[in-house]
Formats: sequence, C-alpha cells, structure tokens
Amino acid sequence: MSELELSLFRQRSQEALKQKARRGALFLSVAAGYVRAGGDRIEKDPNQRVQEALSLVFAKFTEFQSVRQVHVLAARRGHCIARRMPQGGEGRSIVWRLPLYNTVHNILTNPVHAGRLRFWPDNEQGERRGRP
Repeated sequence: MSELELSLFRQRSQEALKQKARRGALFLSVAAGYVRAGGDRIEKDPNQRVQEALSLVFAKFTEFQSVRQVHVLAARRGHCIARRMPQGGEGRSIVWRLPLYNTVHNILTNPVHAGRLRFWPDNEQGERRGRP
C-alpha cells in the first residue's frame, strides 16, 4: 500500500472513533467495578469483593481527601484492587493487584463513578456517606 492509502485509512478510522464517541457509544475500556453487559451497556460488577474494594477506596478518600494518601494506605496495608484480564476464549478473569497511584486516581476521577461519594448508600439502612 502506498503512504497515501495508509494515511487515508488512518484518518477514516480516527474519524469513525470520534463519531462513535459523539454518539456516546465508544467503550475502549470499562471503569473499575463495572462489567460489559452485552453490546454497549455496562453494569456494576456482581462480585461483592470487587465492590468492597472500591468502597474502601472511596471511604478512605472521604477520610483523607488525598489520592496520594489513599494510595499509600493501600500499599502499606496490602489492599488490592481488581483488574479484569482477558481469558482464553471467552470471558475475563479477575486479577488482584496492589494499586498504582494512577489506578487510584483513575477510579476517583472516572465520570462513571460521578456521584458515588455523595449518592450511593453505604449500608442497608440507606445511610449516605461522603460529603454532605
């Protein structure tokens, strides 16, 4: 292929990605604590341990108000965060790893988690945690 053809393919694929993003249908990866639920939908991960690990990150951020402090605490205490890794054939397996600073930052700033600190009940009574 010529350089011109490769350039055209690259431009077309980038424009297709931009159009998909404008429609809200672009999912390059799913936020921590969520899984793909067919097609273009995502749902909370049904694994309770995954949800507890995320709740701990948000609870400690509410307490410390610092991404760095949450990261340092997780590293010192050995709190692991789940990562979904591709598995042979179909499906994905969960791998537990100590979080990197960027992992904690991405969890706390991902728009999918917007409102989690304020609006998600912390227990069965529906009491809310986080900032009022």
